[in-house]
Amino acid sequence: MITVSQLNSARPADFASEAENWSQFTTWAGTAKEFVDQEMADVLRERSGETVTAALGRVTVLADNCEYARLQSGLVCAALGGLAEELADAQRRLRSALEEAAERGYPVGEDGSVTFPAIAGEDGEPGWQGGTATGGGGGRLGDYLDSVRALIGGPHAISAQGLAQRIGRALRQAEEVDERYARTLAALVVEPGLRITEAMWADAGEDLRTVGAALTGLLSADDIPAGAPAGENAAWWNALSEREQETYLALFPAAVGALDGLPAVVRDRANRGVLEIEQARVATELEAHRALEPAAGGPAHEEWQRAHDRLEGQSRGMEAIQNRLAAGGTNGLPETFLLGFGTEGNGRAIVAVGNPDLADHTAVYVPGTGARLENVEGDLVRGTRLWRESTMAAMGESVSTVMWLGYDAPQNAMPFEKDEIIPSATDRRYALEGAPALREFTSGLEIAAGGPDAGHTTVIGHSYGSTVVGAAARSDGGLATDDIVAVGSPGMLVPYAKDLGVGSDHVWSMAAGTFDDVVPNAGRMFLGENDVGVGVGRYGIPYLKTDVIPNVPSDEQFGAHIMANDSTGHSAYWDENSLSLRNQSRVIAGRYDDVELG
Repeated sequence: MITVSQLNSARPADFASEAENWSQFTTWAGTAKEFVDQEMADVLRERSGETVTAALGRVTVLADNCEYARLQSGLVCAALGGLAEELADAQRRLRSALEEAAERGYPVGEDGSVTFPAIAGEDGEPGWQGGTATGGGGGRLGDYLDSVRALIGGPHAISAQGLAQRIGRALRQAEEVDERYARTLAALVVEPGLRITEAMWADAGEDLRTVGAALTGLLSADDIPAGAPAGENAAWWNALSEREQETYLALFPAAVGALDGLPAVVRDRANRGVLEIEQARVATELEAHRALEPAAGGPAHEEWQRAHDRLEGQSRGMEAIQNRLAAGGTNGLPETFLLGFGTEGNGRAIVAVGNPDLADHTAVYVPGTGARLENVEGDLVRGTRLWRESTMAAMGESVSTVMWLGYDAPQNAMPFEKDEIIPSATDRRYALEGAPALREFTSGLEIAAGGPDAGHTTVIGHSYGSTVVGAAARSDGGLATDDIVAVGSPGMLVPYAKDLGVGSDHVWSMAAGTFDDVVPNAGRMFLGENDVGVGVGRYGIPYLKTDVIPNVPSDEQFGAHIMANDSTGHSAYWDENSLSLRNQSRVIAGRYDDVELG
C-alpha cells in the first residue's frame, strides 16, 4: 500500500519531463526515417550492382527500425504522460485533504487514518470521545456504513471520517495508477537489434491496445470525431496541444489516419504505422492458416481456400503499397503519402503522389468495378502515370495525384460469375454508399490545402468509379472539385452534365469505341439516367420530356466535353504515351484549350 508520505512527496513532474524526452525522441525517429528514405536510399536507388543492392537492403532495415522506434517511443511517451497526469490528480486530492486536516488539528497517519480529539461535555452532560477514523476501502457501501457509525461519534468523528475516506481514495487511486502503468511500461520492452520482424510489428499492435487501455479515462478513441464532417475533424485536431496530438497519433493511429481534413503529413504518419501492423497481423494469420489446410476436395477445403486467397491477396496488396511508398522521392517522383488504409470490407487504400496540401493542381482518381486491396497495384500505377504526365502539362506548377480506394466497389461485371446471376456492377447501391466518403475526402483536401481557392482540383472516375463520382457530385451532394472527368463511364446517375454541380463546361468524358469498350452501353440501362416527365418551358408552359434512353457521359446529349482518346480497351486509358493519358493530364493541369476533343 502506498503511504501518505510517499504520495505526498511524489514528483509527477519528473514523469512529465521524461515524457517530453521521449516525445523528442519520437520526433527524431520520424525525422531519421525521412532522411533514410529520401536521402540515403535515393542515392543508392540511382545506382546498380550487387554491393549497392546489399547496401540498399541494409538501409531499408534501418528505415524500418526508425519507424518502429518512432511508434514505440510514442507509446512510452503517452504512457509516461498518462502516469504523470493521473498521479498528479491523486496527489492533489491527498494534499487537499491533508490541508483541511491540518486546519482542524487532526493528525494523519501514514496509512491515511485521521485522529480526532474528544469534546468535553458541558454542565454535567456527556461529551464526545476522541478516536481514529480510517478510510476503509470497502467501496461505496463501506464508506456509507463508516459515515453512519461516525454520526454517533460527534462532530469531530464525522469530519475526520470524511477526511479519512478522501485520503484513502487518493491512496488507492495512486496505488492502482502505479500498478497499471508499471504493467504497461513493462509490456513496452522490445527485443534488441535493428531488424524488425513481423512478430515485433504484431507485438506493436498489442502494445497499442495495452497503452490505450492504461489511459482509459484520460484519452480515448471515443474522443476522436469519427464520422464527423471534415471541418469538424480539422477543428478538433487544431484545438489539441502538440502533446495531445502526439498522444493520439501514438495510441490511435488508425482513427487519426482516417480523419478527412487533417494535414497529409499527419495522416501519412498515422497510416504508415497501421500498414506495418496490419501487414504483420495478416502474415501471422496466413502462416497459421496454411498449417491448418484440410484434405483437398470438399466444402471444408473450398472454405479454407477462400480464406487463404483473401489473406494472400491482402498481403500482396499491402506489399504493393509498401513498394509504392518506398519509391517516393526516386526516379523523379515526389514524396508519397498514405492518406488512408484499412483491411475492412474489400480494403481501403488512399495514396497520394505529391503532397495535395501544397499542390497547385490535385487529381483524385476513383477506380471502378473489381477495385480492392488485393488488386491495388494497377491503380497505384495509374496514379503515378497521371502524376508524371500532369506534371509535364503543368509547366512548372506542382501536382499531386491521389488514388482513392475509399469505398467497397462492386466486384463483378459479368452475369453468372462469383455466384451472381445479376452482376453487382449494375447495382447503384455501391455508388450511393460510397458517395458520402468521397464527398468528405474532397472536402478534407480542400480544408487541409487552405480553402477552395488554394488550388485546382479534378476528380476522375473510371468505370463504376464515375458512378460513385456522379452520386457524390449531384447538385444536392456538393463535391469539392473544379473539374470532373468520366472515363469509360456506364452512367453517373444524372441525365446531364449540368446536374453535377460544377457546370457543364467543367465536365469531361472519354470512352473508346463501342467494340473497344462495351461498358458505357452495357451499363446505361442500370446506371445511366433519362429525362422523362413534365418540364416547365418558356413562359411557364409545361411540356413533356421524352428523353427515354438513359444518358451516359459519352453521349453527346449528356452535355460534357467529349475528349479524343486512343484507348483500345476498357482498362487502357492510362497507357503510357497515349492521347488518353495526355488529355486527362491537360484537364488536371487546367490547360483546357489544349485538350483534344473527339
